[in-house]
Amino acid sequence: MSIYSKIFQMMNQPMILLGQNEHEVRIEDANQAFLRLSGYTLKALQSKKSSNLLQKYKINISRPVMKSEVIIYTKLKRKISVRIDLQPLPWNSDDTFRYAFIIFEDLSPYNWIQQQADRNKVLISGIIDRNHHVRFLRDRLAPFQIEPNQQMQDETLLQFIADTDHGRILKIIQEAHLRKKERSLTLKTSKLNGIEFELSVSFTPIIDGFGDVLEFAFVIWDLRPVDDSIDASMKLRIWMAKRDITVGYLSSSTGISIQTISKLRNGKILKPHRLTAELIASELQIAVHEIWPEIRK
Repeated sequence: MSIYSKIFQMMNQPMILLGQNEHEVRIEDANQAFLRLSGYTLKALQSKKSSNLLQKYKINISRPVMKSEVIIYTKLKRKISVRIDLQPLPWNSDDTFRYAFIIFEDLSPYNWIQQQADRNKVLISGIIDRNHHVRFLRDRLAPFQIEPNQQMQDETLLQFIADTDHGRILKIIQEAHLRKKERSLTLKTSKLNGIEFELSVSFTPIIDGFGDVLEFAFVIWDLRPVDDSIDASMKLRIWMAKRDITVGYLSSSTGISIQTISKLRNGKILKPHRLTAELIASELQIAVHEIWPEIRK
């Protein structure tokens, strides 16, 4: 096996190598990630009429295509929403075939996360692999200081969970794996920026083409500091995230400048004026003392 073939098979992104000439279209190869996604063996894929693939998705192998969302069917007849990206390979005029990679991205976990967001406010969402490594994370809360969509392959979910709750979350993940059903629980985090939180989280298994669990998607619905003595700037950011309110919207709805709200969120103003605190608390539908125990008159 050539070094290129080894790299192709090691890629985590599902891919197939397609060849086409004037008379036929054929699947030259498929990596392990695609075989797992589809549930088919390479031999089974090659026995299918590959020209249907191009016709169905309106693919021209000689030029790149914009990433587009399509539906594929696994061997177990499950529908999977995927994004496809076609990358033609340089053409050798001595070869009658043109070749291209078709790269597939399984959208199932992202679609599930979006469905949860449509039902309720999602504060944090992400994807973990079967070894609990964080593959994708979207954090709408500034307290964690994690950039949106940051890749965290070297981090595991357990690093963010209190040691006393490791057993509970591992049990829930195992149940979701075995039963292939969504599971929810409430647990405590390890101290993030020196603060311990209690959170409500839901997990769902993402099933591959063989009916096995490929990875897990999760959403965090609620987040509450265990110790109420955290600073006001942190409380303000949490309540704004819970209410799905941006700095710009809060400014326009209260008449308070963006600069002032930003300073309150960043802890540069510790005690706001009474009117400022009351306007913000009213928009967040909470009492002033939920954020500021002390304010200026």
